[in-house]
Amino acid sequence: MKRILIVAVLCLATATAAWSADLRQAMKNAETALAQRQSADRESRTRIAGDRESLTREINRLAADIKRLKAQVVTETKRGDELTTRVTALTEKRNRLDKEVGRIVAIVRTAAKNLRDLCMASPFSVFAPERLAHLETLADGTQFPGITDLEALFGYFADEIARCSEVAMRTATVTGRDGISRELPLLSAGPFMTLAVKEEGAEPLLYAPATLSFTELPAPPGRIVGWRLNRYVKGKTDTLPLDLSSGAALDHLRRTPSFTERVQNGGPLVWPIVLIGLAGLFIGIERTLFLKKVHDNTDNTMGKVNELAGYGQWEECDLIVKEQKTTPVYNVLRKGLQARGERRQVLETILQEAILKELPRLERFLPFLGMLGAVAPLLGLLGTVTGMIDTFEVIHIAGTGDPRMMSGGISTALITTMLGLAVAIPIMLLHTVLNRRVEHIIGDMEEKAVALTNIVHRETIGCCAQGCAKQVRA
Repeated sequence: MKRILIVAVLCLATATAAWSADLRQAMKNAETALAQRQSADRESRTRIAGDRESLTREINRLAADIKRLKAQVVTETKRGDELTTRVTALTEKRNRLDKEVGRIVAIVRTAAKNLRDLCMASPFSVFAPERLAHLETLADGTQFPGITDLEALFGYFADEIARCSEVAMRTATVTGRDGISRELPLLSAGPFMTLAVKEEGAEPLLYAPATLSFTELPAPPGRIVGWRLNRYVKGKTDTLPLDLSSGAALDHLRRTPSFTERVQNGGPLVWPIVLIGLAGLFIGIERTLFLKKVHDNTDNTMGKVNELAGYGQWEECDLIVKEQKTTPVYNVLRKGLQARGERRQVLETILQEAILKELPRLERFLPFLGMLGAVAPLLGLLGTVTGMIDTFEVIHIAGTGDPRMMSGGISTALITTMLGLAVAIPIMLLHTVLNRRVEHIIGDMEEKAVALTNIVHRETIGCCAQGCAKQVRA
């Protein structure tokens, strides 16, 4: 392209004479420019060739780097996959360990709660109150349990087991019935019984978990229980009465109402039942003494009269029966002796009539006693029904939110039934025994009356036979 321009310029210079000088100058300039241009082209080519080699080397280097980086990417990808796999495995392991640790922590906290409740109910916490604070911290979850806490927890369990298996003397503060706290020596028989050893004797104590303290019973124990406790404390016996309910039995004895309180809580129908019981008691005592006296008189008197009658000593028989005019046995014998001259059938009728006449005296108050035995449970049932009606009315008004309220009302209502049965059962047994006693006395009297009839009849026959013999001899 450049050459064509040069040729065109030369042609133009030749054609134009006027421009020849300028053309030469232009030619010269053009050659100079061409030379410069060619030099520049050569330099450019040289520079381009150098740059091409440099770029080729750079391209080769970059290609090598790309190849190396691709290999590195493959390696790092594999490493990333391996690390991802390891991370996944470690995450699963961490989750598994977290669950295991959570389960262990839950077990530790549950054990701490159970031990806290056990120690709270244990009277030994009075002597070691610091363990409750530590167990409370472990149970609330405010502190992560460590090895030291686990060792302490195990130590608390072992300490409680050791204390529960020993009988030991300790000293603690005891609140008396007068409200004054005193330092007293205590005898602990495991968790079942704690005794305050005082000069006047040993006395069981009540443990108060809310205040971690011991209190005396509102009233001293019974005479027999106190005697046994004192013998054990003094070393005279190895037998100790225990409260296996950890104070519940003592508390129940403290709250158990007396007989008077039960009667007062039973309602107005309790008093008629009590009166029935007293009436039955008095009637039973009176009838028992009366029938015993009658039975003794029956055996002794009728046996003696029959013996004298067998020998024909009628005057002595009359003297015996005249001593007692109000006793049924003497009345029957008196009637028989007065009619000893009558025929056998008449004598038997008179004796039977005399026995029947004395029967009301023997059976006096017994029907009334049987009626009392039948009425007492009915009155108790009436009191129970009335109390249940009142209880259901209270439930209707206040609802069933408090079961103790219902149980208390039902217990009060059942007092009348219990008292009615307690009165009726002895009365019915006594009525049966007295009836059998009356039947036995009547049977014995009939037997002796028949014996007297036979003796009188035999004596009469003997007298008649002697009279006939005298007439025959005459």
